[in-house]
Amino acid sequence: MIDENCVFCNKPAVLENDLAKGFFDIHPVAPGHFLIVPKEHYVTFFDAPRDVQIAMLDLMDQAKTYLDKQYHPRGYQVFSHVGKAAFQKVFHAHIHLVPVI
Repeated sequence: MIDENCVFCNKPAVLENDLAKGFFDIHPVAPGHFLIVPKEHYVTFFDAPRDVQIAMLDLMDQAKTYLDKQYHPRGYQVFSHVGKAAFQKVFHAHIHLVPVI
């Protein structure tokens, strides 16, 4: 299910597979800051079914290849805020992939 009021549900994809999509963060902490989200609305990564989690991880690998070519980073930060206590601001599951330039 898609939540019509969710900014991530309505965001167009830069990269995608059957169950997940990715796009650049509108408030990047570094150039190339990329988000990987499920196409359907789940509040956190742990709420998503296993096949969706796997699709998100597969897409993260594709995003890394894409960002490697575009930014040539020295490394990456990979993280997800899960729940309000962990500073999750958009309540749609997502993984941050941040190149370290």
